[in-house]
Amino acid sequence: MVTILLVAATLMSYSAVFVDPSSYPILALAGMAFPYVLILDVLYLLLLIFAKKITALALIITLALGYGFIDSTVQLNPMHYVEDFDDDDSTFSIMSFNVRLLDRYNWIKGKNDTKTKIFEFLRYESPDIVCFQEFYNNSKDSITNEMIIQDVLGTSHIARDYDPGDTKHSTNKGYRIFSKFPLSKVTPIFDHTENLIGICADAQIIDRKVRVINFHLKSIKLGYDDYDFIDQIEQKNNQEQVSGIKAIYNKLTKAYSIRTRQAELIHQLVEESPYAVVLCGDFNEPPVSKSYRTVMGKSLVDAFRQSGTGFGGTVRIKGLSFRIDYIMHSPVLESRNFRTFRENLSDHYAVSCKLKI
Repeated sequence: MVTILLVAATLMSYSAVFVDPSSYPILALAGMAFPYVLILDVLYLLLLIFAKKITALALIITLALGYGFIDSTVQLNPMHYVEDFDDDDSTFSIMSFNVRLLDRYNWIKGKNDTKTKIFEFLRYESPDIVCFQEFYNNSKDSITNEMIIQDVLGTSHIARDYDPGDTKHSTNKGYRIFSKFPLSKVTPIFDHTENLIGICADAQIIDRKVRVINFHLKSIKLGYDDYDFIDQIEQKNNQEQVSGIKAIYNKLTKAYSIRTRQAELIHQLVEESPYAVVLCGDFNEPPVSKSYRTVMGKSLVDAFRQSGTGFGGTVRIKGLSFRIDYIMHSPVLESRNFRTFRENLSDHYAVSCKLKI
């Protein structure tokens, strides 16, 4: 019976990649649970093998069918710890970081200097290109966040998600790309509802251009009331439980529907690029998901799969860790030294890797 339940749960997780999540949110949630289902699968499989049970074959076959999903979820290749490029003109480092407005509202309890620590972190790591989601620039101050970051990275090249001369649409919140290489053709990315979801720019690296796409797919937008409900669900009566679950379900359904269409737009941008692409994004979904599969398609490589280690979780939700922040690139580029930084500087961890042309 346990084997049947685990096989069913695993196959349900696989199906999250193929179905419309807005129509079947429960399957999308199953995809998010896949890392934990996988751990149970492996532990129970070892138990069955030790007990010499023939039912172990059912789990082995099920896991073999989902090799690609396992490969995108966890990396155990020991060579990933040591492989790196020799530094030369054809290599560059890139970082993706959802900075949650540089902790403008002091969400991280007990820390009032998070922004300063982010600047110190950037100075120490000194990536060649940084893509920020949920960036905040204090443009009314004499020394802005943009100015400080340009100083710590030693660069004058910056791409904003608006035309600096367009004061009507200028904003302190949004997307930025800082680069030690010249940037051109800076273009904001709007989705099907005309919401700004990212920015792209062409980086001149040696004698070649690389298109950098930086974006953020739709958040679920759970509020404090939703989190309080989750924490206290056992204390609610039946009517309150049904009402609370329905509200969260509706938010999940709406977010999944929007993300699916946004992912299709990003995939189209990748396909239309005349140059090799490096893509940095907060997908708000794990690797076993429709959005991940749509964005990556057959045109991109997940840098974590090529050179990462472990599960690579980039965000924690009520004690659970999920990988929802990604760096992807065209196959003509090669990645090494993928890293997930565990510093508590945002509700997301920064990720980075080295790329070679």
